[in-house]
Amino acid sequence: MEILKNPNFDFLGKAKFFAGTSAIFVVLGIALISARHLKYGVEFSGGTEIIVQLTKAPEIDRVRNAVPGATIQTYGDAAQHKVMIRLAVTEAEEAKDTDVENASRSALDALASKYPENPVIASSTESVGAIVGKEMRTKAVQLTVLSLAIQLIYIAVRFGGGAWGAGAVVAGIHDTIVCLTLLHLFGYEITLNVIAALLTLVGYSVNDTIVVFDRARENLKQKRKDPLVKILNDSLNQTLSRTLISSGTTFLSVLGLFFFGGEVLAGFSFTMVVGILVGTYSTLYIAIPIVVWWTDFAERRQKAALARA
Repeated sequence: MEILKNPNFDFLGKAKFFAGTSAIFVVLGIALISARHLKYGVEFSGGTEIIVQLTKAPEIDRVRNAVPGATIQTYGDAAQHKVMIRLAVTEAEEAKDTDVENASRSALDALASKYPENPVIASSTESVGAIVGKEMRTKAVQLTVLSLAIQLIYIAVRFGGGAWGAGAVVAGIHDTIVCLTLLHLFGYEITLNVIAALLTLVGYSVNDTIVVFDRARENLKQKRKDPLVKILNDSLNQTLSRTLISSGTTFLSVLGLFFFGGEVLAGFSFTMVVGILVGTYSTLYIAIPIVVWWTDFAERRQKAALARA
């Protein structure tokens, strides 16, 4: 099945512009995250998260006055009258054996006594210690770095050169930073669901890149006299229909999840929507150009060394 018949787009002719734009966005994203820090969910920051369902539409100021010091916000469908109450816990408090369950009960008792005209009809509580949250953040970063390192080694061995592995991994790093930046800008928290989405997208992006790499390897055997730029550009065009079909169908699925998946899956679905678009883009304008530039640089160095010899 082909969406486009014999496409002949000059992807690599515009690579410098798009790669430069991406580099600027990534640098700005890292600066923004470093300055303002990411918002972590309770599983990474530590504390107690209480979801309460009230009898009628909540007055947020009344809830905030009832539970001072907590982060209060509406949750889910407004018709369900739900509010999220988040109580932070520090490592110092945890070291003193502060009982997070007591904090949850105290918050519900305070809400019942100070806002009695709108009683709680249902509630759920999730608690994570600050030290455990910090360990989970560290492990999440380690897991992401480890997955990229393994992919780098595998692809470099599989395709017989570091340029191929570097192209795929740099594209994966690019996708991760762009997704984190947009999550931060749109106010989403980094939760376990989001980490799962990021790891999924790194694998998805690398898989998309490997499809192009595999076609390029076949073309390199058949068209030995053609320049690498032409071979890679032809490979991108030859796999373009496959990319559009696979990415397009996945994008429609996660778009439906984003609009109808509810508050619990909002961060996950947003990450998937952004990641599918960014992952497809990075294959075209990050991974493949890096292979070209890396190979050209290696060839120039080899020629210079031969000239000196």
